[in-house]
Amino acid sequence: PRRVQGRIALVGDAAGYVTKCSGEGIYFAAKSGRMAAEEIVALMKGGSRLPTQAEIEDTYCKKYDGLYGPTYTVLDILQKVFYTNNGAREAFVELCNSKYVQQVTFDSYLYKRVQGNNPLDDIKLLGETIGCMVKGYSTAKPDAEFSNPVESLKRI
Repeated sequence: PRRVQGRIALVGDAAGYVTKCSGEGIYFAAKSGRMAAEEIVALMKGGSRLPTQAEIEDTYCKKYDGLYGPTYTVLDILQKVFYTNNGAREAFVELCNSKYVQQVTFDSYLYKRVQGNNPLDDIKLLGETIGCMVKGYSTAKPDAEFSNPVESLKRI
């Protein structure tokens, strides 16, 4: 969504700040609301002026994206890779056995930023991911075809 229009800044769910994998958004709603308010108050210089759209985008949006953009990117990639079919989901479940994956996941969830950054372990994880994907695709049952035209017509 457009996060700033004129002097109106969207925060939280309205700004699209929900993590795709977990649906979590409370932390990001509170954090973005505070960041937007702090930046707008600073731009107003004691109430002597109103900020422009460009100024809000250059402060609030830029700072928020700098802090949390990588987190959203990683979660988007995870969703696209692992949430697409049974084989990919099986691979994801197998990867979750890794202590490194568990630690990185816990730390990332706790600190709300992508954690890890151990290059050797990250390379090992890439190899494990490829191996799990091959195994998952070769052993998982194909996704069942799902169709419910009666229910679909009710929603139109």
